[in-house]
Amino acid sequence: MQHFSFDPHDPVFDLDGWRLSLQVISFENTYGLPPSDVTRAGDIWSVRADQLTQAGGRRTATGTAAIDATRTDDGIAVTLSATIGDDDLPLSTMWRGGRGVRCTKLIVSGLPPGDLLGHRWARERVTRAGSTVHYPATTHTALVFLALDEGGYLYFESLDDRVRAKRFAAMRRDDNTITVELIHEDAAYAMSNSITTPAWRIGRTDDPEAIVRRHDAHTAAAFGLQPWETRPDVPAWARDVALVVALHGMHWSGYVFNTYDDMRAAVDYVADRIDGRRVLAFLPGWEGRYYWQYGDYRPEPLLGGADAFPRLAAAARVRGVHLMPMFGANCVNTNIPGYEQWGAPAEMRSPSGLVFQGNRPDWDVSRAHDPGWQAWLNPGAPSWRARLVEQVTALVATYDLPAVFFDTQHVWINAPNYDLYDGLVALRDELKSRFPDLLIAGEGWYDALGAVTPMSHAGLPAAWPETFAKYNRNWLHLSAGDPSRGSTGVHELGHNDFRLAPDEPHILPTLTVVDGTLANGADGVDRVIAQAREYARRLL
Repeated sequence: MQHFSFDPHDPVFDLDGWRLSLQVISFENTYGLPPSDVTRAGDIWSVRADQLTQAGGRRTATGTAAIDATRTDDGIAVTLSATIGDDDLPLSTMWRGGRGVRCTKLIVSGLPPGDLLGHRWARERVTRAGSTVHYPATTHTALVFLALDEGGYLYFESLDDRVRAKRFAAMRRDDNTITVELIHEDAAYAMSNSITTPAWRIGRTDDPEAIVRRHDAHTAAAFGLQPWETRPDVPAWARDVALVVALHGMHWSGYVFNTYDDMRAAVDYVADRIDGRRVLAFLPGWEGRYYWQYGDYRPEPLLGGADAFPRLAAAARVRGVHLMPMFGANCVNTNIPGYEQWGAPAEMRSPSGLVFQGNRPDWDVSRAHDPGWQAWLNPGAPSWRARLVEQVTALVATYDLPAVFFDTQHVWINAPNYDLYDGLVALRDELKSRFPDLLIAGEGWYDALGAVTPMSHAGLPAAWPETFAKYNRNWLHLSAGDPSRGSTGVHELGHNDFRLAPDEPHILPTLTVVDGTLANGADGVDRVIAQAREYARRLL
């Protein structure tokens, strides 16, 4: 975290015993409030400012700000509003240099020391250096806790009903008190010179699970989450799955782990040991060089091509095994023909206009982490979504595929051109309109994303996993090591220790299969299959 090198002189307002300050941030400066009076009407406290300050309070700026706080049963609910300037700015392209409002920051100061439960609700000590938790990027829901040294908890919760950027920052001051910053950023494509935030709820509790349940009810209502057992986007067959088998195809380098005929043999091997209808066969790297081929999906000639892939699909159907090829939801190779037409207009950018570069894996082990050929696209952009839908539709129809998986679907940025989350919803809806019984799964998870894809891998909360388990199912990540040598197959991690999936109802037993797994890791393979049989016996 970085800080101003001077005192910003933000006035602190006492609203029902909570010490609150407000900053309003544009793309060109940070503004504060002048000293202002607090008014009260019953259980409502208000602050009004008819101008703003900047440069540590030494200069004034045109704008307004308001803080409205209402007492709740355990704290307060706070809504913020502000304007910058007095001109009528457009509701778009604020990042091009306009003086629009980027975000508001509610500063809660004078809090007792404790530990932050933020990143996936993992626990970390609040230090002077501070830390920031981002929703939906690094936390799965817009709720964090401060576990107090003196006992009990403080909680900080956004009651937004849309996927919009939230940032929770916490830092320890020299007097050993904690300051928490609650930042709401409007959707970049809708930014203007005014802003009104959804309510921030701040409170004290001795029962964090009760707060989690209440917040879970809010997100379920906001995003249409339904329990796993009854949600209509889950095909009936998917509720019978007890084992996910990741059949790795081709590495980025062109190294082949399994051809389509190898995959077919692995399907038979597994289906000889567990009822095939219990098996979901996940196919990373099936289309050719992993990631390099992203954006142009077809059976890879070096894996057996259009002759062998239909044999794999047919053999899986005969055994009752469900094939699930992997597609990139938002990442492509810029060398693919036609990229300038369907890809370039869809490139992800930050609200200020920076091109998003993503995770930048070291695919070529040059230690440079510089895959300049790799672009990240916004599925909200019609040109990219249309291409993706077209390719997935053709493959599902041609090979009668029951499931598809979207890699990196959880990557989110506050894009200034199209709403990224709405794009994922549209992608799902377009595919489900063509194939109502298609299972759509993906990587990663946050609360609203759980309403789009009922099955995923990775990104589960460290605490209170029921927020996921009630609605979704999970399996071990693509980077899970295989039983023979801990190979992660196509995944860039390289090697990872083999382990069984945790024994939880919402986590499916998982088997990674690379070259040599069945021959050299038979004991581990048998352990995973035995775990899956027991999972089916107990839970299905």
